[in-house]
Amino acid sequence: MRHGRGRALVLELPPSPELGKPAIKLEPRMSRLSLLFGLFFTLGLSAQTFKCGTLSPEARERLKRDMEFLASDDLQGRLPGTEGANEAVAYIIRNFQEAGLRPFFPGGFTQQFSAPRPAHLPKQGNWIRIQDDSLFVNSGTTAAPAFVLLPYSQSSALEGSSVYIHAGIQGVHYQGTSLLGQIVTMDWELSPKDQKKYSGQTSLSSRIQNAKQAGAKAIILLDRKNKKGITQMMLRRQRDLGIPVALVSGKRWVRKLRRAQKDVGLQITIQERGAEAYNVAGFLDLGQPTTIVVGAHYDHVGLGKWGSRNPDAEGQVHNGADDNASGTAVLMELAREVSLYPEVQGRNILFVAFSAEEDGLLGSKYFVENCPVPVHDFAYMLNIDMVGRLNRADSLMIYATGSAAEWASVLRDMPCDQFGIENIPALFPRSDHAPFVRAGIPAIMLHTGLHEDYHGPTDDLDKIDMDGLVKVTEAALEILERAQKHPRLTFIDIAQRSERVQ
Repeated sequence: MRHGRGRALVLELPPSPELGKPAIKLEPRMSRLSLLFGLFFTLGLSAQTFKCGTLSPEARERLKRDMEFLASDDLQGRLPGTEGANEAVAYIIRNFQEAGLRPFFPGGFTQQFSAPRPAHLPKQGNWIRIQDDSLFVNSGTTAAPAFVLLPYSQSSALEGSSVYIHAGIQGVHYQGTSLLGQIVTMDWELSPKDQKKYSGQTSLSSRIQNAKQAGAKAIILLDRKNKKGITQMMLRRQRDLGIPVALVSGKRWVRKLRRAQKDVGLQITIQERGAEAYNVAGFLDLGQPTTIVVGAHYDHVGLGKWGSRNPDAEGQVHNGADDNASGTAVLMELAREVSLYPEVQGRNILFVAFSAEEDGLLGSKYFVENCPVPVHDFAYMLNIDMVGRLNRADSLMIYATGSAAEWASVLRDMPCDQFGIENIPALFPRSDHAPFVRAGIPAIMLHTGLHEDYHGPTDDLDKIDMDGLVKVTEAALEILERAQKHPRLTFIDIAQRSERVQ
């Protein structure tokens, strides 16, 4: 894909098996929609003109219908890799097709990738042994298991000696002690005094990484206090560190492992490291020389085992009505509405419903890194995340407006400002616009704010401001219209100065 004045745009994708017809081949020309509008004007008819507050009552009903489906208990919280998430994928595809979108990926509307999931740890294949004494995985109580694996862990079987390095502060707790080829044991927590003294060196991930780089062949963390829930928060699969990483709790075993041992055995067998997740993307060919991305994530945290803010809510459906059925509903309605208003058709539009946002923006990161066309050819990206509570403060927050010099003028004195608009230049790195900004693409996020139901089982449909969803849809349409008045948005790198640890 190319864009710019006087430059040809060509977007070619292989045939799409989902529709059984050739995939997109787009060059500057009059699209069928453009020809249709030209015919309207030739016949003396007029296409609709977009004005604030004029979305049809049918649009509100469609938004409500989409919300009722996506946020229903039947979808079980739309956790990637589950039947409920796959039903959401099928629903989004069907609505994209009805809106006249074409499949964007080589295989159709979907782009598959892997999302981390809790590892299956069979008890018989996972144990720690000190001489003749063995401790098996998931032993102890349900609330406080005595031996569990951390998400960085790799399957392995090894024998050797162990060395205890206290809290594992590099250059302090094992200065002059070789970790090469050792099974390293270290304390999970630091004392308040050490936390203050070694501020900036105390994160668990950095202590584990430093020990590995020093030559540790396995790491066993020690939790003498046996705290409830401490391990359940850690077991979601993350990157594979390349060595076994386990946590042992309880006074007796912690005491044994703190002593240097010559005869230590460790066996780790990990299964089910990932789940299939799908981004869904549909392309609206408006015959224009540039293309933008409009996106929203459709996934949520399922039954709350991983990602719920309420540790007692495991097993309850987390419907994610606001997060982010609301943004997905607006995304689909925008796909329907754009074809009705010529003044918002200044650029082709790629509509993308991302998955695994709750896993760390995995879907949008994968899209940016594996896009069928060069991502730098996109003019900008508009992200819609949690927009269902406009009535809480009667204000729409727009993040990352510092990512392009032109956003200020686009958002200034918007005629559709029926509510407050908060212009926030900072990135807000925990949503799907962030990977685009990091890739050098101007991007903003629409958001109506966090609330007490966030990532909880009470984020339900009855708390959604449906009239507010209509207003947010109108505001998004107006942003599309006003942004097209700028032939090119000038990117500003805000990622470095506003990035926060996720």
